[in-house]
Amino acid sequence: MAETPGGQAPSTRLRPGSPSPLRPALLLLGVFALALGGVELSVGATVPIPAWVPFAFTGVFLVWAAAGIVAWWRRPASGTGGLLLVGSLFLFVNGAGNLGLPVLVELGAVFATSILAVTVHLLHAFPSGRLQGALSVATVAVGYGVAFVLQIPLYLLPPEASTLRSATEAVQTTIGLAVMVATVVVLVRRLRSADPRNRSVLLPLYLYGILAVLAIPVSASVIGLMGGDLVAVGAVQLVVLAGIPIAFLAGVLFGGYPRTVEADALSAWLGTATPERTAVGPALARALGDDSLRVAYWSEERGLFLDERGAPTDAGDQHATRRWEEVRVESRLVGAIGYDGSMIADPEAVRRAARVFAIAVDRERLTAALVASNDALLRSRLRLVETADRERGRIARDLHDGLQVQLVLLALEAQQIANSDDAHPSTAVAATELRRRIDDAAAQLRRLVHAVLPSALVERGLTAATEDLVDRLDIPATFTSDVDDRELDPATAHSAYFIVAEALSNAVKHSEAYSVVVGLRRDGGTLQVRVSDDGVGGARLENGTGLKGLADRADALGGTFEVISPVGGGTEVRVELPCAS
Repeated sequence: MAETPGGQAPSTRLRPGSPSPLRPALLLLGVFALALGGVELSVGATVPIPAWVPFAFTGVFLVWAAAGIVAWWRRPASGTGGLLLVGSLFLFVNGAGNLGLPVLVELGAVFATSILAVTVHLLHAFPSGRLQGALSVATVAVGYGVAFVLQIPLYLLPPEASTLRSATEAVQTTIGLAVMVATVVVLVRRLRSADPRNRSVLLPLYLYGILAVLAIPVSASVIGLMGGDLVAVGAVQLVVLAGIPIAFLAGVLFGGYPRTVEADALSAWLGTATPERTAVGPALARALGDDSLRVAYWSEERGLFLDERGAPTDAGDQHATRRWEEVRVESRLVGAIGYDGSMIADPEAVRRAARVFAIAVDRERLTAALVASNDALLRSRLRLVETADRERGRIARDLHDGLQVQLVLLALEAQQIANSDDAHPSTAVAATELRRRIDDAAAQLRRLVHAVLPSALVERGLTAATEDLVDRLDIPATFTSDVDDRELDPATAHSAYFIVAEALSNAVKHSEAYSVVVGLRRDGGTLQVRVSDDGVGGARLENGTGLKGLADRADALGGTFEVISPVGGGTEVRVELPCAS
């Protein structure tokens, strides 16, 4: 994932991995709905009815159809969009019944109260689109029975059978009110048991839906008592009907139930190995459409579930609406997914997500083990470098304080023998030659000690030691540094010095350079070392052991080592080493 210019990782979004055939189908449904609306308007303009009637019914029909298409598009796993589209079809038939055509009038009578049953179904099924519990199933079934079965006598009985029609209407109204009471009971129970984050979304939607279903049949009686006519009744009912799909669509779009995504998109996101990737829980919540979803990890050592922060959780405790799905890799328990059963009615969707989650958890476990192993290896290599530096220092001290002192004492003794009054001339000459050879050996020893561990590096730091190296070169050299030696740990300082020394040695011995440039620069938590010359080039790490050993040393410290040496274009050594902050 890319980062924003400010350095913060952008919010993680899940995108479908492959186009779904549902999208073109929904677009075709939208075109078909527009065509039906156009037909209804065209026919309505030719029949003797008020002009507003076809416009009003067509408008409400298109609102329902549009809401259904958008809801289905945003949450394809939910049945809410499909129910809204079914309701739009019933509304179209009701509106077509006002056009005066005999067949359409009969169809309008058949589906006159069907929209109430669809609204009750929407209330019981939202947001998962599935009915949950025996009471909901029974209530919705009775609602459809009221809308279709008890509607039969009202359009089949002749007008003369007014008594039977009135009795049927009374039964229909009574059972319809019972359906509404049962709906209220179910919705109140759901609100009480819902997660607080979901309750704030469900409450306004449930209230409007209940009031709308009550207002549609009751409005006729109320307006009639107030002296109103059928036109006012129809207008009020259409306004209320238009608000129902808007309320449900608002719940889908803005109520905390974002667009769900397919399992392949979730798999691709969980497979992203970047540090910006957020926790698995929010990703699963977005994928399944339940903001209250929680993820728990099984701890073998403690024998309990832990949340994403490592705190114990009540995962596994099944409640009326709070459900848990175990996550296993083969037979090994690795975690659990907790979700609101009123939000996700299909446990299979959670099981599919759990299988993806199991793969991600196992991958992250293996990745963590690999990272830990790699970290241990890096620490081990760093300890080897530090141990080698300490051993180098011990050898230098032993040579300087032990062998070198002994050579100086031997040289003094040889000189004393040469200067002795009773020494034979040949003995004096031999002693003098011995002293000279001891002095040469001592000088070679001093150079060896300096090569093993320069005193300037130990006593004055990297900058002074590097400047001393540059000053002793046989070719012109330029040296720049902005490094504070107090901020460098010994391993970094020693490595940088030996890299510079080896690069300068190669410039003089192998590159046939006429000049060289050395630079030390601190960039944040990195020490940058640059050594470049104007020699013949052609240097390669694999051609010798000097630079290759120093490259291994830089790698052991967690740094980088690069040699740029085109033939005839000189050689540049670029090194970056981590340093103390």
